[in-house]
Amino acid sequence: MADYFTSDHFKLLNRWKGQKRDESNPEQNRAYEELKKAYEVTEAWANKVKAELFPVGRVEIRKRPTNQGNNFAGYNWAKIYPSPEAPKELAYTVGIDANDGFVVKIDTVGLDDSDATRKAYLALRGTYDNTSPFIAKLPAADGMEKSLDQLVTWSVEAIRNFKLRYDEVVAKLSLGKTLSDEDLLKHFDGKPAFQTFRASWSPQDKALFCRLARAVHMAGMDWWHMNKGVQVRFGRKNPGKERAVGVLGVVRGTRTRKLSWTRDVGALPKLHREPLTEELVSRIEATLSAEHDSLDEWLVLETERPGLWPDQLREDPVEHGDDSDEDETPESDAVRSPINRIYYGPPGTGKTYELSKLLKREYEQAMTSVSKEEWQNQFVGEKVVGLTWWEAAAAALYHLGGKASVDTLLDHPFMRAIAAAKSANKSVRNTVWGALQYHTIESSETVKMSKRMAPAVFDKLPDSSWILAGDWKDAAADLKRLVDEYDAGPPSAEYIKRYSFVTFHQSYGYEEFVEGLRPVLDGDTATGEIQYEIRAGAFKDLCRKARSAPDQQFAMVIDEINRGNISKIFGELITLIEADKREGAVNAVSVTLPYSGESFSVPANVDIIGTMNTADRSLALLDTALRRRFEFVPVMPDARDEPGAPLAGLRVSLGEQVIDVPRILDAINQRVEVLYDRDHCIGHAYFSALAQVPDGDERFVALQQVFSTRILPLLEEYFFEDWQKIRLVLADNQKSPAARFVVEGQDQEDELARLFGSDHGMDSYSTKRHYAVQDAAFSNPDAYIGIYKTLST
Repeated sequence: MADYFTSDHFKLLNRWKGQKRDESNPEQNRAYEELKKAYEVTEAWANKVKAELFPVGRVEIRKRPTNQGNNFAGYNWAKIYPSPEAPKELAYTVGIDANDGFVVKIDTVGLDDSDATRKAYLALRGTYDNTSPFIAKLPAADGMEKSLDQLVTWSVEAIRNFKLRYDEVVAKLSLGKTLSDEDLLKHFDGKPAFQTFRASWSPQDKALFCRLARAVHMAGMDWWHMNKGVQVRFGRKNPGKERAVGVLGVVRGTRTRKLSWTRDVGALPKLHREPLTEELVSRIEATLSAEHDSLDEWLVLETERPGLWPDQLREDPVEHGDDSDEDETPESDAVRSPINRIYYGPPGTGKTYELSKLLKREYEQAMTSVSKEEWQNQFVGEKVVGLTWWEAAAAALYHLGGKASVDTLLDHPFMRAIAAAKSANKSVRNTVWGALQYHTIESSETVKMSKRMAPAVFDKLPDSSWILAGDWKDAAADLKRLVDEYDAGPPSAEYIKRYSFVTFHQSYGYEEFVEGLRPVLDGDTATGEIQYEIRAGAFKDLCRKARSAPDQQFAMVIDEINRGNISKIFGELITLIEADKREGAVNAVSVTLPYSGESFSVPANVDIIGTMNTADRSLALLDTALRRRFEFVPVMPDARDEPGAPLAGLRVSLGEQVIDVPRILDAINQRVEVLYDRDHCIGHAYFSALAQVPDGDERFVALQQVFSTRILPLLEEYFFEDWQKIRLVLADNQKSPAARFVVEGQDQEDELARLFGSDHGMDSYSTKRHYAVQDAAFSNPDAYIGIYKTLST
């Protein structure tokens, strides 16, 4: 986390406020990450204020610099509720603002300016400055001169000096009262259709609906009507659009009251309707309470579209004609264009680290927010498609209760997935029949095939249905465990990973990436000899998974993308990966794959993300076709010494001497860029681990290890043992002899005489100059300080 706010944070708030975020813009991406770090400081600020004044209270904060419309906000802030009983509509807030600097105040939460309570609050608040009874502002320049603890002290004092206390504001705004069930239901009587709907409810129906309404309102979500019938939905509105973002709803008309989830919330089913029962309402209450923090990840921030009762909202437009009997569906979010992106930079700049954060943020999903059906689909795609035909048949039979016809087997999800993954040239029915017969027990009276293969686990009944037989429990023990795991559903402590990871190298080819022939010991044939089958590569397999979950985003991650032969690996796919050539796009293109003969195209929900080390190969040498189809994002060494930077404040203290690590890196890279090029600078990751070592002698020993085993060998590789340049990079030519990492050998003439005698006849200037690494310098603090001390700033 950043240590404190910087002027850069305010500049970024001013620079980007109101602008749409563009993930292809490196400058915006940097701003986004920096503003997220500012949110971490705000959270620490709020927690310290809470601990000082409200020990039983709670802090709520959303750490995204953009709103649901993906526009940058001009502020960040955290809410502090002074007690568990505090009404959700009012909180102390602390934050920074592009125009107002540092602000501490009492403010409403989730109330629009048209709301009666909000109007009363504004009248009570008065002018938005330090004359207000519960607002304190501090100019940005003054606030940045303070430390975090000093800012907390100022905030605590400001709150204590407010002319109106929190409880007084609560009382004056008449907040905190609980509506009766009848009062609650009146909020939904804006439509005659709803009144008709209500009239048919039993007292239990009304009580369930009101419990649900309270749970949703306490979660900070909105309720509103649909014009068609009475479908009541709850979620949060897009700013200015009256459109649902992640809605839940009770279906309309006189149909059975049901609940439709169109976003993941806890373990509740996705895109599934269930009767509004006591059990379901209890689950929703528990989920909304337990998953409160995660709701903010997909619901609009309360201040962006305040939580209001439906009589205070405009109605959604009609989406079907009056005679339509279909369920209305909220307008979907705009489809995101697929990303083809390469992160490039010198070694050690954190490319893999940044990529891992991106994958966790965008392509991982907690099991608690995944429906069982969705998890099972992924389970089949990862763990079942690799089974042989007899194993798949045994697993499917076990799942079906131990008995099934071939038709039933072929329709089982296991068999369908394997049929889709294996060669399209095979007759699946014949293959399955063969696998069953080859693995039939010897004593079978219905299967007359003479050749058998181990294990013998099947038998056919007179009605042509198949059963598990023989020693199948032992032979198929692993398959039983696999099916039991499939039936158990998603474990709560895991994540679904919607990405595949490969590393390109000189021998990596089309067969591994798209599809190719692979040798297998085919246990489904009578011979048991090595056979060859067409098997999907990493990219084709990921596309298959993405096609089965079109509403989720997947990523093909390619490390060292520049080290492979791009035309050899991608083949005809180099055209298909373009955004406008994807499935469903305006210029969609498909090709016939050479091995399987299948028609293939790339789904729009597959992103391709690569990394490349510019010290391995220059960007100029990268395949031109690849360069045209990818956006390139530089990840360069970061030697800044300011809050939020990876090496911020990193020092090695040795008594009165202090080694400034960021300055070491900055000085080295300035010289490398002049003597070589920018692509061969040294990344900050080489030094970042030092922050985990206690300062003092331990950190100094770690710094010695970094220089002796990593930095110096890397410079040797860069400069091909041109020691004179290495000495220039390390400023050894400007240091005292004892502080030089690289030193010249003894006098050249004396050395030649020692080696070849006095009458050697060689010119000392025509022979190679001799250099040596001075080990003692690694334990000399002046050797490190001298790298940057001589560099004029």
